[in-house]
Order: sequence, then structure tokens, then C-alpha cells
Amino acid sequence: MCHVTVTLRPGEALAVYHPSPTLSGLSRPVVLWTQQDVCRWLKKHCPHNYLSYVEVFSHHAITGRALVRLNGEKLCRMGIVQEALRQEVLQQVLQLQVQEEVRNLQQLSRGERHT
Repeated sequence: MCHVTVTLRPGEALAVYHPSPTLSGLSRPVVLWTQQDVCRWLKKHCPHNYLSYVEVFSHHAITGRALVRLNGEKLCRMGIVQEALRQEVLQQVLQLQVQEEVRNLQQLSRGERHT
């Protein structure tokens, strides 16, 4: 039986920015990432179980917008039934969100804005 132990707040998804895996040195909103960008991110951040994830994520056409809205229940419905695997993905997504919130706050304190 699948159950959720970590929940991401959907409202935070719109403020998530991270360097795109396909654009070196440039920043672009995660919500604009393609499926290929997400697969590259998975390879970098979840290398030990990458093959398990990439097949599922590709089958479900997970883009950056969907990535930042994932939760345990959604991953379970996608077919990632092992709790440890779901937690690995959710931990990486949460770290991505936290890192980018910090960067956004730093940019705001310097008067910079992303539109």
C-alpha cells in the first residue's frame, strides 16, 4: 500500500528556478523544463536509481512543471511503489525547491527580479 510521507506545497512550484541542465551558466524556471531536462536532472541527482526513474518519468511525460508538483501519492500512482525510491525523488525535489527559494530571496534582496 502506498502512502504519502512528504508533501510538497503546490503554491511553491511557481517560484522555483534552477539552472537548466541543458543551458550551462543560464537560469531558467524549472516550470519551463522539458521532459529531457527533467531526465538529465534525474541522472545527476538520483544516479543510483536513474534507470528506474527515467522510464517512469518518460512514460508519464514529466516536465519541470509536473516535477515540482510531485508528491508521494502521485509517484505511487506512476508506479514507483517502493517507499525508499519515492522518498529519494521527493527529497531531491524538495532540495531543489529550497535551493531556489534561497536564490530567489537573495535576488530580491539585491533588487533583481525574474519575470
